[in-house]
Amino acid sequence: MFGDFMVVYADILIILNTIVNYFILLGVNKINRNNASRLRVFLGSLIGGASSMLIFFENLGILMTLLKVLSGILMVIAAFGIKPFKKFGKNIFWIFAVCFMFGGIIFGVYTVFKVDLMVYTNGIIYFDVSLTSLVILSVISYAVITLIGKLTDKKAPKKYEYFVTIQKGKNVVSGKGLMDTGNVLREPFSDYPVIMTDKSVFKKLIEKSKSSEEFDVTDKIRLIPVSTVNGTALVKAFRPDMLKIDNFETDRVYIAESDNSLEEYKIILNINLEGEMENEKNYSRN
Repeated sequence: MFGDFMVVYADILIILNTIVNYFILLGVNKINRNNASRLRVFLGSLIGGASSMLIFFENLGILMTLLKVLSGILMVIAAFGIKPFKKFGKNIFWIFAVCFMFGGIIFGVYTVFKVDLMVYTNGIIYFDVSLTSLVILSVISYAVITLIGKLTDKKAPKKYEYFVTIQKGKNVVSGKGLMDTGNVLREPFSDYPVIMTDKSVFKKLIEKSKSSEEFDVTDKIRLIPVSTVNGTALVKAFRPDMLKIDNFETDRVYIAESDNSLEEYKIILNINLEGEMENEKNYSRN
């Protein structure tokens, strides 16, 4: 099946493809901002490594394609999970996109340079090299991927990520927030900046306490007009008792419920707050 010049060892085959799939999953993790742990990524790569045994089967036709697709889906589930379903679909797309790109490069090398120490068949790669060489190549690959990731990760600069706490009565929500340059919405009467939150966050903040003595925030909900591509919409909003962004605190904001489900960042901060935070920082220094 592989010609008379090479013997394929199952252990090296699995180890090599586990390493390759690990870096593929790291790429998907970076591209789609999954924030998956390295352990889950490794578990996903193990599934990909085990599926490399398909190299020993011939003439499977469409079944081979289905098995490869199933392997990719299982890798995504192991590494990143299923929910949210929208991101799950994106992860499925990206893992096959990255695999196709990687496979194209490998096939090109195999075709152009006629590498005698390499087998590439059924979408699976095998190099007849020592384990020491594999480790060295893996370290180099990791360094290159890390460098590329740092150079290309411009979607959400770290300086725009903050730890945010919102409080209304006894209800408190904390988590990672994104300072979005596209969010310039203000409440029209007070001119206070508006913070957009996921429906789950908004619901938790307006939940009525079991104590009948506590203020019911639902009595103070107001509607704020928002311009969209489809015209003007109204979003529910309220003024919190406290908004804390790192060490900056204010109550001069409104918390609004996003019409769309927010995925990675459940709290979208208003860019106008950046100036207020900077002013307070300069005031503290003086």
